[in-house]
Amino acid sequence: MEWAELPTVPQTQFTFLDSPATSNIVLRSFWRSMRFYQVILLAAIAISPLTAKSSKTSIQWKSCPQYTVTSQTPASSGSGSSSEDAECAVYNAPLCYPGLCKTPKGVDSTIEVFVKRFPATVGNPKTARNVWLLQGGPGISTVPLDPTTVDLQTKLGGAVNMYLMDHRGTGRSTRLSCSTETKLKASIWGSDVEAVNVGKCAQELASKYGDMTSFSTTSAAKDVASFMGEHTNGEDTIVFGWSYGTMLGERLIHLDPPEVTGYVLDGIAASSGARTAEFPYFSNWDTDFGEVGDRFLAMCQQDEDISTRFKKKDLAGTIKYLIAQFDKDPESTCAGIINGFSNDTSNGTDAEPPSFALRRALGTMLSDSELRKLIPPVVYRLNRCADKDLDILNRVIQVLKDSITAKVEDETYQSLLLFNVIIYSEMWQMPSPSVAAIKKSFTDVLISDTGIYTSTESYCAFSKEKSKTCNTFQTGKYDANPIIYDRDEYWNKSAVIPTQASVLLLSSKLDGQTTHKYAEFLLDALKGDNKELITFEHATHGTVQSTQLIPDDPESPICGMELLVSYIKNNGNLEKMDKSCVKKMPAFNTTIATSYLHGYMITDDAYDGIYNKSLNG
Repeated sequence: MEWAELPTVPQTQFTFLDSPATSNIVLRSFWRSMRFYQVILLAAIAISPLTAKSSKTSIQWKSCPQYTVTSQTPASSGSGSSSEDAECAVYNAPLCYPGLCKTPKGVDSTIEVFVKRFPATVGNPKTARNVWLLQGGPGISTVPLDPTTVDLQTKLGGAVNMYLMDHRGTGRSTRLSCSTETKLKASIWGSDVEAVNVGKCAQELASKYGDMTSFSTTSAAKDVASFMGEHTNGEDTIVFGWSYGTMLGERLIHLDPPEVTGYVLDGIAASSGARTAEFPYFSNWDTDFGEVGDRFLAMCQQDEDISTRFKKKDLAGTIKYLIAQFDKDPESTCAGIINGFSNDTSNGTDAEPPSFALRRALGTMLSDSELRKLIPPVVYRLNRCADKDLDILNRVIQVLKDSITAKVEDETYQSLLLFNVIIYSEMWQMPSPSVAAIKKSFTDVLISDTGIYTSTESYCAFSKEKSKTCNTFQTGKYDANPIIYDRDEYWNKSAVIPTQASVLLLSSKLDGQTTHKYAEFLLDALKGDNKELITFEHATHGTVQSTQLIPDDPESPICGMELLVSYIKNNGNLEKMDKSCVKKMPAFNTTIATSYLHGYMITDDAYDGIYNKSLNG
């Protein structure tokens, strides 16, 4: 069957990523959004050396492309490759910063860190202000941020220097990896260390690096802080971080680099200083995601057309019914269709019931501002399961599967190993809840994109934790230090807002990946008054990409981006920045764009239409 080309999804999902079997759709949607929003008109960037205020070591900058991979390059550039208008450098940073860890004998005391800068195109780069973008992940390089960086610099009139850094362990910095990693067939991560091979990997990492603290969030934050002080011009600096980048940014607040006058954190993945129950543990992912799912379903039910379709049972009630029916009769026609989205980690005696695949499929759609509009008609058709529904449902599920299995250009830059090291060290409850408890947090919700219980054995292997939960596994019984690090003095400690800086938090109530409640917790936990939280009602993850002022218009102004631009222009002054776009945000909208209706469902009526091959192309 030949399928129509799918519409580009204008939705950022850069994130704390899910388990390896389901996480790649998150990054794939991010790539689509980045290509969608890349700037069309390029500014000619004049490369000029920036004099550091004080420099302990020299940095050898070299011309490099604005866009790292060809798919990011605007079509209007004509050449198919990016111009050499940025500057890149790889420098040696300490493997262990004083007070964090000590480099063992026989181990290289330095580590490579990659930095990319886009010098100001207007005025003198030596005196221009600076903007840093901190990537999400963890374990993701800054490659996908190239278009956003160019776009933001253009919106700022070319008057600032832009900086990106591949945090240690990723990308073009020293990438954390093991020879025991195995190739993943369907993942943006490229490779993973299976639980049975963690012991060999632990021995290898110990001989290369010693203490895993050298790859901690604090070590990465110290890279940023020290580079600012030693290798930039010392002018006022704004730091923007999203998803995991908010955790890195919050750690940077603790370090208080004096150049920084403002922090913008978008999609809050940190609440340091809040009560334990308010900490964003990764092991609580499904519960948090499910809360957002419930909110979305309730908002949908307020729509007149949707409420008309779901009279006997509302939308949420229908999903509950399907969960029960599919597990009661897993061989039924529509249970079989939805099971096409099953977790690839399930097997034989451990195979998951179809309700798990249903939750994940709906969660995958919920994470995208356009795909989530398909949830009501997909649920409606699954419930009816008539002959005219089958081809359409098979089509939707296959599209979601294709989103998972397709490759991305920069998978070699990612490090799932680093992701696990940071998550298991800082973001997993200790001691671990039982597999049954974490699994119940998945089965208690109607919608979630993950099922994080499948990561429990991996956590136990990495941590070598001696607990009731981990003692049931054999994978943590190896002769080497665990592949995690101790939580340091900054972990879950309230940050004090520096006197010269402000903090702007951006969040949305329909962000399933970094739920809004953590933004509220962090706002309360931050010590100081120069802070503000701006909340969107129905955007998805990453408000600088998902807050279009005109729905379904890819060229529409984006409110989150306008807020970021105004904050930077006003050097972090919260009172002076223009926030007017927030009041102009459109109402919650469930209307499916024709391109999505034809592209994803191959029909002209989401609820009652038939599969129409003439729409296929």
